[in-house]
Amino acid sequence: MTRSSSPSSSSDIASSPSTTPSTPPPGSPTYCIVLHDASVAFLQTLPLAKSSGDRALLFSGSGAVEDLLIRAADILEDKSILEDACWERVVAQDEGREVSYYKTKCDAPMLDVIEDKPSVALDALKCETTPIAHADALNRFCEAGLRSMITLTSSDYNVALHILERPALTYPLLSSTPATLLNPSANPFSIPSLPEFERGWAIWDLITLGMIPPTLLHSKPIDLRHKPLFYIGHLPTFANILLSTLTRARPVGPRSYLSTFERGIDPIVDDPEHCHNHSEVPERDEDWPTLKEVLEYRDEVREKVVKRVYAEMERGERPLTRRMARTLMMVLEHDGFHIETLLYMLIQRAGSGMLPPPGFAPPPWEALAAQWDHIPAPASPTVTLGPSELVMGHDDQEPDDLLPALEHDVTAHEFGWDNESPRRVVQVGRFAVEWRPVTNGEFEAFWRGAGKGKVDMPASWVEEDGQVKVRTLYGPVPMRCARHWPVLTAYDDLAAYAAHKGGRIPAEPELRLFLDKYQVSYAEGANAGFRHWHPLPATAGGPEQGGRGSNGGVWEWTATTFDGHDGFVGTGIFPGYSSDFFDGKHQVVLGASYATIPRLADRRTVRNFYQHNYPYPWVGARVAYDL
Repeated sequence: MTRSSSPSSSSDIASSPSTTPSTPPPGSPTYCIVLHDASVAFLQTLPLAKSSGDRALLFSGSGAVEDLLIRAADILEDKSILEDACWERVVAQDEGREVSYYKTKCDAPMLDVIEDKPSVALDALKCETTPIAHADALNRFCEAGLRSMITLTSSDYNVALHILERPALTYPLLSSTPATLLNPSANPFSIPSLPEFERGWAIWDLITLGMIPPTLLHSKPIDLRHKPLFYIGHLPTFANILLSTLTRARPVGPRSYLSTFERGIDPIVDDPEHCHNHSEVPERDEDWPTLKEVLEYRDEVREKVVKRVYAEMERGERPLTRRMARTLMMVLEHDGFHIETLLYMLIQRAGSGMLPPPGFAPPPWEALAAQWDHIPAPASPTVTLGPSELVMGHDDQEPDDLLPALEHDVTAHEFGWDNESPRRVVQVGRFAVEWRPVTNGEFEAFWRGAGKGKVDMPASWVEEDGQVKVRTLYGPVPMRCARHWPVLTAYDDLAAYAAHKGGRIPAEPELRLFLDKYQVSYAEGANAGFRHWHPLPATAGGPEQGGRGSNGGVWEWTATTFDGHDGFVGTGIFPGYSSDFFDGKHQVVLGASYATIPRLADRRTVRNFYQHNYPYPWVGARVAYDL
């Protein structure tokens, strides 16, 4: 056998591809079977095209793999992968050792394909690796630019099969934050990097250009929010105003955009005519800028404002200060919050105009639902916490940015929004709280029974052909597929559910105490950062990790009204960010959704807020009980 001189692979020249009927036709997906403990570097090199139908079938554990391949063929709806003649063996290097994997044949011969035999014997393939924890597997995949569509396990639980795609993008772990000239300590909560902006821009462009057809640009999926075109212009305008003000540079783009796209709306749900200060927008569709004009403006802001600031700091032409780092943080995280805002608006039109996320495979709903039905329930419905002393917030007062002693103290500092500061200690009494948020199935029973006529059908549901379905960004799915997910609905209706059970919604310190103790982080497997484009069943209270688990990938309501607190100082960079909503109508929400960027999801001081009767955001709740 002649060896290739390539340092990463070795092979004979492949023979001509088989012409048997089972050989995938030209243009069909590429599949790879991986049986060894593959490194991130190896997974990055697998010949899977981004945003395509190509799939990796990665096994871990010990045992035969054929039965799992049969199940994978059903999920992939491609029986050709069960034919031995479809496959060829490829020899490669993985961290200095020779390994082999299997790849479906293509029309063109590959230099690194072994063709000692005319086909692969799938019934003889076995996996012999150390099992990998689910969270560790997810981390390895995202670092390699891959995403798990579903994980299958053998009947004896000795072998797992991860069906992987290479999606449009993945979010790396916060622990992978690189040390740079501007952030030498690699602090994930300090100044954001330009690649962080670029990743945020990529997901924003995927949503705005790939999920919103032209017919929806001037629609209003939610009457209480602007049309989608506004938000496409709003994000660059926020960056344009804040950074141009700080650098004392002339804002780019048409001056009219600075007022049209300056600020969104949050009208009072009960009185939509009453609203905080916001932009005055054109009333007629024809008076708005065109999409082409707004996108040209977006690109100009990215190049001439954001990228220019980074280039000047890296060249030493502009000093890195706390005020600059904070402003960049606000721009990046404002973008992150609005990714969710736009998505929870668009989901109201999923299946009726909005397009599903491009570059991410549709979930195999029925197969997933069958797995979710077997997630073990907690050993007990509730856990008791307190009395306890709890630290809330962090010391990050915006006026301190200008103190000479702190002005250039940036990389070790953790930045946040005004309502996260200052650090304060509160006492939490003894209470019990349910391990998991209220599910769709539980709330449906209440809505149809004791709560009938008292609570509204959640806006996250839709009735089609006499059946209640749950909205997803891929279109509505039957309740049976989503009954274990946390229900997403207004605080008022979840408070009514809690009262019916003899409980209440937890206060902010109580929920914070629970999340600190039992909610896993992104690195521990939390459903955040677009690992999925939908909620999952919660897993906290399970038999592993001392009860730690995921809440399913939703924000959670608290009974705490959003208001000022001792030491609160409102931001001067974005006046009114918090204080405009100290109106007695907004509740504090904590946690993160499946569409929350990891930087926001894992900073424990983050506080979000919505009106108590606003049903659209991705917020659920759990029930607490007095003891």
